Order: sequence, then structure tokens, then C-alpha cells
Amino acid sequence: MNNQIIGIIVIVIIIIVIVILIGGVIYLISNNVLGQSDYSVIEEDDSSEAETDNEIETTNMNSDNNFLVAYFSMAGDVYNVGNVEVGNTAIMASYIADYLKADSFEIIPVKTYPSTHSDLIDEAMDEQNEDARPEIKDKINNFDEYDTIFIGYPIWWGDLPQILYTFLEEYDFSGKTVIPFNTHEGSGNSGTYSTIKNKLSNTNVITDGLAIQGKTAREESSRNTVENWLKRLGY
Repeated sequence: MNNQIIGIIVIVIIIIVIVILIGGVIYLISNNVLGQSDYSVIEEDDSSEAETDNEIETTNMNSDNNFLVAYFSMAGDVYNVGNVEVGNTAIMASYIADYLKADSFEIIPVKTYPSTHSDLIDEAMDEQNEDARPEIKDKINNFDEYDTIFIGYPIWWGDLPQILYTFLEEYDFSGKTVIPFNTHEGSGNSGTYSTIKNKLSNTNVITDGLAIQGKTAREESSRNTVENWLKRLGY
């Protein structure tokens, strides 16, 4: 008799444990606890990309911070990289904007540059020989609100792309801090930091800029390079 009672008690305990476990699983599913962490990461990544895209396209930006990342970058047939949708300098710019939670402005020409590299370098040479000032598509309506402006670009024929001269001449940088950064294929900054400093004589131009080779800029490790540079500058 005692053995039967013990057996019944064991069975009852087992049934209670099973019921508790089933109830717990139902609770987790109903409250979307199972797998929530994985889905949250995916959703956050997607929304972050969308926000970055909006910032790049925005021309009348409203923000509480005073940082602006303005950059010119070429996608398409990029030398030593291949055909890409996002340019090398744009990647650097995104790292800076992410770290500083800054606004971004992409310098886009009214007249589209050739998408093939051979045609692009020919046009870039022509612009340089003519000292051209290619027109920029959009304007920064609240430029005066920014105190610190990071300016990014690739090196073209050992100099700034001519559209950068347009940008530098189009706005009043007086009293602001300007910090250049660039991508290149072996020429470093090619003296362009000094060029910007000489051109913006009433501006605090930080010549301790950052130059990264184009192909290297596309590697994830370059994010750390960018962030370490910003920390060295005191940000």
C-alpha cells in the first residue's frame, strides 16, 4: 500500500512539473520573449540604415548638436575596389557621423560625373585644368547653426576635387572649426589639409586630419581607425 501511495505521489508531482513547464512556454511565446533579442538587433540595424540615408539626403537639417559631416564621394566604378553602390569616402563619413551623432550632408553635383573610372579621371583632369567650379545640387539652409564641420573627399590628381572648391566658396566658414578627412590611393592627403587651411583663413582648420586608402576604408577595421582619430582630437 505504501508503495502505491508513493507511486501516486510521484506521478502527481511529475504532472505538476509538466503543467508548470508548459505554462511557462506559453507565457514566453505570448509575450514575445523567445527570440526577441535577435529580432531587436535586426530591426535596429534596419532603422539605423534608414536614418543614415535620410540624413545624407536632407538639406534642411534640424539637430541639437553642432556637428556636421559634409562629404563628396563617388560610387560606381571605383579604382582598386570595383563597382560599388557606396563610395569609399561616404563610408568614412558614416563612421564619423555615427560616432558623433552628427548631421550629414552629401555634396552632390548637378551634372552627374561619369560612372566609369577612365572617363571620370579624364573629366576630373579637365575640371582641374579649367579651375572649374561644378555646381552643387542642394544647399544647407541652416549652415550657421554648425560650429564644427568635418569635410571629406577623395584625392583627384593630387588635389581636392574641384567641387570641393565650390563647397568651400559657397558658405561662410568664419569662426567655425573645420576638420578634413579623405580617401586616397597612395598619396595620403596630398597637401590638401594645408590647401583648405590657406583657403579658409578666418577658420580654425585642424590639419591633423585623417587619410585612409580607399580599399582600406571599406574594411570594418577602419571604423576603429576613425574612432581612435576622433578620440585623439578630443571627441
